[in-house]
Amino acid sequence: MAEIAQGDLKERVLRALSTVTDPELDEPITDLGFVKDLSVSKDGEVSVDLVTSTFWCSPNFVYMMLEEARDVVANLPGISEVRVRLEGHHDADRINAGINAGQSFSECYESEADGNLEALNRMIRTRALRSRLYSMAAAMGRSGVTPAQLLGLSRSDIAAAGTTFLVTSGGTTHRISDPADVQRVSRYLSFLDGLGRAGGPLAIWDLEGNRPETADFGSALTLGRLAKANFSLNAELCRALLSARMGRESSS
Repeated sequence: MAEIAQGDLKERVLRALSTVTDPELDEPITDLGFVKDLSVSKDGEVSVDLVTSTFWCSPNFVYMMLEEARDVVANLPGISEVRVRLEGHHDADRINAGINAGQSFSECYESEADGNLEALNRMIRTRALRSRLYSMAAAMGRSGVTPAQLLGLSRSDIAAAGTTFLVTSGGTTHRISDPADVQRVSRYLSFLDGLGRAGGPLAIWDLEGNRPETADFGSALTLGRLAKANFSLNAELCRALLSARMGRESSS
């Protein structure tokens, strides 16, 4: 029974880590292959080994990612201790020491840091929101929801129904059932959940929850599409670099 409980806890840790995204890529670190090793003891002690795609990844983005990984695991019931270890990075020792001591980025890097990461984090999250908004709007369009209808929807107008989403607009129900589109909508809704916006408009343009202006919505979606393309390109590049790196390390 203890082994089963330990295995269940490890699964919960993995699910928690799957909510952590690389700030520059807006993709889960689990999907990107950044979680190199994970161990969970029967006493709830967790050790997470992470790797970046290159030796020179920007420390501020790496720090943001590791902070979130540490925090989402530490907040799980049954966890007594979390140790996060970064491998293969030019400043791994310093980052590891700071993360596991609970230091902020500015505390860890002191005079080298240009303040805390709040402004950078806000910029990155806004770009991720707009990228996900574009993907969600495209999925809605394929289900028959027009941009004008989308702008009139509230969060309560969309509901999960098994492996699909049902969208109610003007007395008509639209079903989103394509798995890829369901994932796109789910990722957008999870972002809203992270902002604490269970109510209000479905389509928002900024972290304050403001709805895009009708006249500007086309331009807004274009910017969202460009943000998504940038994320996707960077993610594919990072996957290729990480694959090559792991291949070299395994053959050496």
